[in-house]
Amino acid sequence: MTSVLTDHLGNTRPVPRPRPRPVTSDTLAELARLASLAELARRSSPSLMHHAILAGTSPATVAAAAQVDVAQAHIRWHEWADTAVGRDEYLRVHTAFADALEEDLCP
Repeated sequence: MTSVLTDHLGNTRPVPRPRPRPVTSDTLAELARLASLAELARRSSPSLMHHAILAGTSPATVAAAAQVDVAQAHIRWHEWADTAVGRDEYLRVHTAFADALEEDLCP
């Protein structure tokens, strides 16, 4: 059977299919390690953002380090901080994020 794409080639030999290669346990172990690291980064980045901002780092710098924009960093931080920190610390960091977002909107 030939296809429309190969009719004009004059070669009716079938295209060889790659041999399936078994997935090694090393490959699966590496995939599991990467998934664990991704989950660790997702869980720990809001607390690191929190401590960095309390130490005086700007929300824009924190967001850039996390490779997200300030709004996304604020959302991630809020989801964590809503139940993880006291009111005073929450308000200090939230205010820093809010000020940074306002600067982005009204430079």
